[in-house]
Amino acid sequence: MVQNTGKIIRKIREAKNISLSALARDIKVSKSLICQVEKGEILPSLSTLEKIAVSLEVPITDFFKLEDELTEKNYGNIVRRDKRVKLSIPDSATVYYLLTPNLHANLEFLIVEFPPCSDSTGRDTFRHEGEEYFLVLEGEFTLKVENETYILYEGDSGYFDSNKKHLFVNNTDKKARLLVAATRK
Repeated sequence: MVQNTGKIIRKIREAKNISLSALARDIKVSKSLICQVEKGEILPSLSTLEKIAVSLEVPITDFFKLEDELTEKNYGNIVRRDKRVKLSIPDSATVYYLLTPNLHANLEFLIVEFPPCSDSTGRDTFRHEGEEYFLVLEGEFTLKVENETYILYEGDSGYFDSNKKHLFVNNTDKKARLLVAATRK
């Protein structure tokens, strides 16, 4: 579960000596919105989080503080099925299960669960640094990457440049799951 996102954003912003005003101006939101996010009064939308990440030049996952963050010190290089960390993103019903010991490696390995009739962001599209590789474990998806649309079925796999706007959508009335490997750059 995500917690303290605003505190993490403030810590990164201050470490980079970026003022509230400069960040707000760069991502075209009000200074008070950034202030409210940093105080934890509101959760920003995924698209706002994406803009903040781009402006601060960090991966969006740096904003997520996990309740029980796994570390190599605690669990070594193995993540047991019953010890997976569950991530969620504001404004999204999609749940992400971290299969790697932490979020700070060059590769993130996840199982992503989509409830019926849902998408990966709760918004229109998403983009971030790196590449994504995927395997449909269960269900059916529509994948949109820029102006291309693909219908994916169980067992289908693929790759795309995640710098391009993209979105996975589960248009069915059943749960769907993806296995995703995402690089940072």
